[in-house]
Parts: sequence; C-alpha cells; structure tokens
Amino acid sequence: MVDTQNCMGSMPKILVIEDMPESADMAAQILRSYGHEVWIADNAHAGLELAAELFPDLIVCDYWLPDQDARAVLRRLRETETLRNIKVVVCTAAPELIMRQTVEDLEFDGYIAKPYRLSNFMQAVEAQLA
Repeated sequence: MVDTQNCMGSMPKILVIEDMPESADMAAQILRSYGHEVWIADNAHAGLELAAELFPDLIVCDYWLPDQDARAVLRRLRETETLRNIKVVVCTAAPELIMRQTVEDLEFDGYIAKPYRLSNFMQAVEAQLA
C-alpha cells in the first residue's frame, strides 16, 4: 500500500516506510503537523519505488519490514546514483544501545526509538533536514 496524501507546499518531502499502520499513521501525523509533505509505503519494495519517483529529502524507515529490512533499503539507496544522498533515519523498538551501534556501523543518518516520543522523533528528523 502506498499513501500519497501529502501537504502540498515548500516543506521537505519525507517518505515513511513502515509496515505497521498505527506507527505509519502516527509518524505521518507528527510530520504533517509540522507542515512536512509525507508519503507512506508499507514495505521496502514500495518504499524504494516511491523514493525513485519522489526523491524525498528524508526517509524514515522501520528496521524490520516484511520483505526486506532497513539495511537492505539503505544498501539499495546507496547503490543508486540518483538516490544515494537521501538521508535515512531508522526506527525500531530494539534496545537503544544495540541500535545506536548498528546505526553507526551501517551508516544510517539517524535513529528513532519506538514507541515514538514527539520530542525525540522531531529532533531526529530536524537534525537531518538542517
């Protein structure tokens, strides 16, 4: 499923790749409340297709997706000339200490812990859009 509802405007484009509808909707609501244009994909394949179509400024990607994990998404983005500079923030409920090391090792641009806390979520997003 792909949700193409967005808030047309001059704000950065953000693609949320998340298979859990509640988490995707929460992320989109938070981002839209800050005026961002948001698209949602519920799996890695749809997310990569949307990224190639939209060239978003930022991708917020769940770590565990049904078809591929966020590492595979990041690898595909970095291997594609036109997509390699898109910032990618990974989201997961995995223990923070483990994920912080994984984020650094795999060169994700940032990390957001689940469940989402508004301040941490927007701090991670805005850091990548600055």
